[in-house]
Order: sequence, then C-alpha cells, then structure tokens
Amino acid sequence: MAQPEGGEGGREGLFASVKNTLATLLTIGRTRLELLVTELEEEKLRLMSLWAKAIGAAFLLAVGLIMAVFCLALAFWEYRVLVFGLFAAVFIGGAVLLVASLKRQIAEPSKLLRSSLNELEADAALLRRRGEPPGA
Repeated sequence: MAQPEGGEGGREGLFASVKNTLATLLTIGRTRLELLVTELEEEKLRLMSLWAKAIGAAFLLAVGLIMAVFCLALAFWEYRVLVFGLFAAVFIGGAVLLVASLKRQIAEPSKLLRSSLNELEADAALLRRRGEPPGA
C-alpha cells in the first residue's frame, strides 16, 4: 500500500532533508575552521622566522658597524671626534627612516584571515543562490 502524500513518509523525508542539510553545514563549518587554524599556524611560523632573521641581522649589522666606526676612528685618530659625530648622525638618520617605515607598515591593513573570509563570502553567496526560487 502506498504512503499517502504528506503523511508519515513525508515527514520522515523532511526530517532526513533537514538532517542532511545540518550535517552539510557542520561539515562546511568544520572545513572553514580547519582552514582558519591552518592560516593562523602558518602566519605564526612566518612571523617567528621573520623575527629571528631580523634580530640576527640587526645584531650582526650593529656589531659590524661598531667595528667599522672604531677602525675609522683609529685610522683617523686626529679627527676621532669628527668621525664619531658623523657616524652618530648617520645612525640617528637611519633610525628615523626605519621609524617612518614602521609607521607606514603599521598603517596598512593586515592580510591575516583574508582567505578564510573570502571562502565564507563565497559560501554565503552560494547558499543565497540555492535559496532563491527557480527562475528568479
């Protein structure tokens, strides 16, 4: 005997459809969350690598510059005050340029999580299109 339309069979089909939709949404959410976590981990590793290289380069550059200034001061001992003053001005000028560069970089927006946000926007657009009635 056939099930009447809209009876118990219809409700089971509706519940199964809702259950499948919820399962799909949870799977999409989990995938997006995994993408977010991966992006955060990659950004953390990239920043740690950048900091380590920057600190090492700054230390070696500072030691090298100090040694160069002392060598020049020894070579031109009579003008040692002029040599130290000139290099002090050069170092201060370089510091001012670096501070200006840092201010510009801080003013730029971060690109962190941009991929995740783009994927979420694409998902939302897809869901909106599926929710529209056919022919609209």
